Amino acid sequence: MRTVIPSWQIPTRYAQVIRTRKYVAVICLETWGGMHFSRSGWSTFIPRKEATTEWIGANLKKALYSSEDFGAHLPTPIPDEPFDTMKPESNARSREFWLRIQQEFGFKDNLTTMSKSAGIYINWPEDRGDQVEMLSTRGRGGGFSAWGTNENFGKVFHASINLSDLEFGEVAVQALDRCQPNYA
Repeated sequence: MRTVIPSWQIPTRYAQVIRTRKYVAVICLETWGGMHFSRSGWSTFIPRKEATTEWIGANLKKALYSSEDFGAHLPTPIPDEPFDTMKPESNARSREFWLRIQQEFGFKDNLTTMSKSAGIYINWPEDRGDQVEMLSTRGRGGGFSAWGTNENFGKVFHASINLSDLEFGEVAVQALDRCQPNYA
């Protein structure tokens, strides 16, 4: 008899790439009772005019390699104790990141900083070897949502983490181009 491991128990690394008219951001996420802004992983941004495909690929790889999945190895139900300190730290790092973008690009507030964008979700499950999945999204206000599974055709991309930075970035840009942005 074969043992089937539930998907939530397979360690997975997560990241996001967000593209607006003014900037491109690569964000490292960590998992513990949901996905959160990484407290120690690689997150960065650059003016869109300076964002090369190679830059996107290199920084996306850094974000994925530094992502951590704490939830896959925790007992269920998940104890509250470690998360009581993790959440405030994650929230503070997220606020600081978005504030830097707001100040650098002159946005009037944090919501405006995050809106009018296209975004892709990236996941790299441990059981898939070097294969990374990039999912195009549809924009909604200050965030994104996935497409319905019946709408996924042409919006899910796969790439080896071992590709060159340029090739890996090309797949990410293809996924960004398939998004339904909320550019207004």
